[in-house]
Amino acid sequence: MSAKKSLIPPLTLYRQILRAHRAHLPPQFRILGDGYVKAEFHRHKTVDNPLYIVGFIEQWTEYLDHIVSSAPPKTAASTSVSSTTSTTTTAAATTTTAVSAVESTPESRREETLSQIVAQGSRFGKKLDSALLDKMSDQQLGQLYELRKETKGLQSPQELDEIAQEEAKLFEKVAKTLPDSVLASAEKSA
Repeated sequence: MSAKKSLIPPLTLYRQILRAHRAHLPPQFRILGDGYVKAEFHRHKTVDNPLYIVGFIEQWTEYLDHIVSSAPPKTAASTSVSSTTSTTTTAAATTTTAVSAVESTPESRREETLSQIVAQGSRFGKKLDSALLDKMSDQQLGQLYELRKETKGLQSPQELDEIAQEEAKLFEKVAKTLPDSVLASAEKSA
């Protein structure tokens, strides 16, 4: 992000983010994203620190740019092709569902739904910058770890291996910041 880029007023930014969610995100992501955006903007409505406000707006502007740039461009031709494909796919899915309704189990339907969500969301997201991780508090790192554990079921095996390697690095970083007495008591209990 360039230093000369102007800041968007918070209410305008909030509305633009919700519009971007409506235009570019799959329904499952939109529900999660809208709720999170609304909660974050509401939580920060009374903040008075100008530096904090600027950082908050810059980060959300960067997020908005990422959502818009990650989405495929919408054109009249792609919309008509996509609606035709959608109709064909829906008809095929209905036929497949009718044929396999006897064989499907709740677990297989869950797996199918999860794979569809992952396919829809593969164009969104990005890796966290290590400089950003260094700035996070222990509580934030803990929350990030919990979020990662919750979303592991939506990852491919290769991504899970990458996550495991990143977690090992994160644990090493946290272990370096802990006093020796805590590490010694952890080893005794293990």
